[in-house]
Amino acid sequence: MKITATPARHQDAGVTLVEVLVVLVLVGIMAGIVGLSIGTGSRGDIAKQEADLLVARLNRAADDVILTGVPMGFVWGAEGYRFDVYDGEIWVPHPLPVLKEPHLLAGRTRIAGSAGTIVVSTDSRPSEDSPLSLELRAGDGAAEYVRFDGISAAHLQEVE
Repeated sequence: MKITATPARHQDAGVTLVEVLVVLVLVGIMAGIVGLSIGTGSRGDIAKQEADLLVARLNRAADDVILTGVPMGFVWGAEGYRFDVYDGEIWVPHPLPVLKEPHLLAGRTRIAGSAGTIVVSTDSRPSEDSPLSLELRAGDGAAEYVRFDGISAAHLQEVE
């Protein structure tokens, strides 16, 4: 009598565990490739994110003027902006880490119009008579508007 370690398989026995694992690995690899090919590209809200960031930074800088009594300068151009403070003799980069470095706008986002500067002093008013209004636009996307009156900044969907 002949004894075998494994019985013979029938044709309709199904799939082995190894075959199932190979299929799962292939599905996982394909899902990873699809996920990487989609990426985190532009979702059309870059200008909105930049406007929200600018509002937060303007509000933080205005709060700092009130707390310290030191005038703050906001300088912007088409591709970015920066915050300066007056040290009694000259304008220097803002001492707060979040405001110290000039900020370049992400992607193709631009600030419309010409470059400019406003100074916010301890009386909490910008140097101009009317509030500052900036338009941010990423390529051909919708415009986002930021309004700053020297005390607080707001993100507007439309210019008022």
